[in-house]
Amino acid sequence: MAMQLSDILDPRHIVLDLTGSTKREVLAQLAAPIVETHPSLDHDKLVDVLVRREETSTTAIADGIAIPHGKMILGEEVIAGFGRSREGIDFESVDGNPTHLFFLLVSPESHPSLHLRWLAHLAVLLKSSELRQQLLDANTAEEVLAALAREERARSESQPDAAK
Repeated sequence: MAMQLSDILDPRHIVLDLTGSTKREVLAQLAAPIVETHPSLDHDKLVDVLVRREETSTTAIADGIAIPHGKMILGEEVIAGFGRSREGIDFESVDGNPTHLFFLLVSPESHPSLHLRWLAHLAVLLKSSELRQQLLDANTAEEVLAALAREERARSESQPDAAK
């Protein structure tokens, strides 16, 4: 079965106006809507997991993108969030530029290979400069999800085996 972000990215987890100026503030803003829809998760614990991962090495991968991620004791599901800062935030990107697009992944500790597959899926999707621009321009959560779905569909049609 093809991996689809719409399976793990709830529109309620999309924050189009990140205002944090530090990594911890941004991660806390990204975590807040996830904790609201997953009450079994503790906000402070989730933020701590994400901050500890950032302390290992930055998750800002260049081109204005960061994929903060962490593993926690969860059920079987991977949970995603998306945030955007039009101004950009210093997230210690490898290219030294501000980060505008943030994809948050929270995965069950019991499924490390699934965590890696989602990270790889996101990294491939976000190579598209057209998609990155659409995400920067989106005015609603629905526009974010539609842009991601179009890119996933285009990739699966051009590389049927790569999407599985």
